[in-house]
Order: sequence, then C-alpha cells, then structure tokens
Amino acid sequence: MTAQRVVWVTTGFPHGQGEQFIAAELAAWDRSDALVTFLPGTLDGPRREIPERFEVDATLARAWSSRTTLALAAVRSLVDPALVAELRDLAVRRALTPATALVALRAVAQARVVENALRAVSARLGGIDVVYTYWLKPHTCGAIRARDRGLVDKVVSRTHNADLYEEARPLHYNPMVRTAGRGIDVLYVISEQGCDYVKQRYGIDDSRVRLARLGVRIPEAADQAPTGVADDLELVSISTLTPIKRVHLIIDAIAELSSLLPHRQIRWRHYGAGPLADELADHARQRLTPLGVTHEFCGQLPHDALLEALLQPTDVMINASTTEGVPVSIMEAAVRGVPCVATDVGATREVVDPSSGYLVAAEVDAVELARVLASRADDARTPERRGAVRALVVERFDAERNFRDFVDDVIGADGSTGQGR
Repeated sequence: MTAQRVVWVTTGFPHGQGEQFIAAELAAWDRSDALVTFLPGTLDGPRREIPERFEVDATLARAWSSRTTLALAAVRSLVDPALVAELRDLAVRRALTPATALVALRAVAQARVVENALRAVSARLGGIDVVYTYWLKPHTCGAIRARDRGLVDKVVSRTHNADLYEEARPLHYNPMVRTAGRGIDVLYVISEQGCDYVKQRYGIDDSRVRLARLGVRIPEAADQAPTGVADDLELVSISTLTPIKRVHLIIDAIAELSSLLPHRQIRWRHYGAGPLADELADHARQRLTPLGVTHEFCGQLPHDALLEALLQPTDVMINASTTEGVPVSIMEAAVRGVPCVATDVGATREVVDPSSGYLVAAEVDAVELARVLASRADDARTPERRGAVRALVVERFDAERNFRDFVDDVIGADGSTGQGR
C-alpha cells in the first residue's frame, strides 16, 4: 500500500508546551509508513523533538499571524453559506444572540483560514490523504470544507474534554459542530461517555464516532507505590489549583477525617499549581496544622518527576473535581497501585469503577468525603485492591497499544473499526 500523506493540524505542536499527549502518540506514527506533516497554528515557544522524517509546515501559523488574512476571512465569512447554516441552527435551538452570532462568524472565518492553508499544503504535497485535527474545533470544519473541494481525501479528529463538552465552552456553544462538523469522516472520542455525548448532543451519526482511548505508559509490575506505615495515612491529590478542582473541599474533608481517625497520623501532599495557590495554602494552614495533619504543596513538577513522586508511600488518591474528561492523573496513580476516591463526573467512572476505586457523588460535601475516606482507608491498602486498580489501567489505558491501534485505524492498516468498548 502506498504511504499515506497525513497532515496533522494542531494548536501549536511541536512548538510550545501544550498538547503533551501528541508526544506520546508520535512513536506509533513513526512505526507506520505514513508521511506526516504538522500544520500548527503557531510557532511560538520551544520546538520539541519529532521524528526526523516528519515535517512542519508554517502555512497556517503565518496565516494566523497575518491581520490582513484574518480580516479578509472575516469579511468573506459574512456571505458564506456556512454562516447562514450556523445562524439558522442557532435560531432553531433558540440560542441565537448577538454574542453567539459573533462566535459563529469567528468560527466560519477560522474554518476558511484552515481551508485555505490546506489548499496550499495540498498543492505543495501533491494531495493529502488524511487531515487529522487534534481538537474538535473550527479547524476541523475547515478541513471538511477542504475535503468537499477535493483537496483532501479524508478528515478525522480527536475530541477530549474542553473541546467536547458544550457546557464548558464560552456561551455554552460549540460552533459549527452541529452543521459542518456532522460531515466528518471519523470522530475519535477518548471515552465511552464522550461517544454517547457527541451523538446525543450534536447529532453526529453513530457510524462516524469511534472510541479511541488515550492512556499512560505501563511501568514494570515492580514499580508500585508502597502503602504508609501501619498508623499513618498517606494521601495524595494532583490537579491545577483552580475552582473546578475543589481543593478547598479536599482540605475540609481531611480536617473532618482527622476526627474520624484520631489514632492515625495523616499526611497529605498535593501536586499542581494555579491561581488559588496562596489562598489554598492559607486554608490548609488554618484547617490542618492545628489538627497535626502534615501537608505539603509540591507545585507543578515535570512529568517524569511526578511519576517518581507517585512511587512514594501512598494509600489513597483524592480527586474532587466538578468536571473531568478521562483523568490521566488517576491513571498514573492507579497503574502504580494507588486507589482513588473520586467524584463521579465526566468519564471518571471509566478509570474508577467499583472493582478498582471509590466513586462519590459529584455534589459530595466534606463530611461525606471524609466518611468515605475513613471507611475505605484499610481496604485501599490491601494487595487485592491495589492489584485491581492497576489491572484496570493495563486493560483499558495502555498508551502504546491504544496509540498503535488508533494509527492503524486512521490509515486503514488493519481494516478495524476502532477500539472496542
């Protein structure tokens, strides 16, 4: 089979610090015979390593940085049939306001810019077999427009969390997904819950939606976090320090927990940074220090350093988020044998099920969260429980296997229809 030309549209990768999962996916693409061209929207930030045979095309980045290009795209979008279709859809759903109309106009303009960039890249490469957009955004709709004009054979996209859930978007509106986005060839979704969501929320046909989980590197079975000593309770949490992660709630729950387990020395460490860092540090000092609870805010660690930190004695992980996609931090802890008490939000239950962890209601309060932690503290230390949490991650979230299967599916190497549920 002739090697396929794959153009990978990204926000910035390989430049900058974001889109870190792309780096984990590169090895699978490098093992294929696909000819990969990155088409990032910006060249800002340091350039990360990519396989030597891959290339980076600056066409889209130049377009995004050109005020003239963007202005022309906006003006031409005013008479674009795609804008008419989008405004009609908003009106039918009674969501048409000046603000959503402006978002729609901006989205159509962005789609036009991506379409034109792909036109130039297709001319240079002599055609494009697959455009792969890493996010379900107007970029994807621009690629679909390019396909409809014969510049691209197939368009696929991944969708994750913020680009998937419309409730998390500004104005609770995900532009163009219901109109142009329905024409995508394949939309790969990282969770079962997300697959159901895109079909129900956006009306994307079942035949166009496939499950393609992300994952983590599976360490050796010996690389497991030990439990704390008998009279200690070692707790960990990992998240940004932002309101939706509810670290305030974790602190309050640990304070309640200390009264439920007065005979135990509780230690809690948190990994992650964010705008609430000072406020949360003060709150922890006020609530936990008087109770003798040892606590530490460890800041934002490089990925490898965080994985090393997860090998410290740890009994239970806590996740109290109000929203999640598929929480990778829980995967990384679980594959090292650490069970998690987590809120039942997003697709968290695909990482934490009754056999491998402990789900609590999304609206849990500090008293209930403390009660669950106290009642599960001993069970979380057992070899059976810690083996079960690792086994679930190995079964569902082996990154090497999942990325290999995904790449094979995209380029049609094995004729499969995506990862099973």
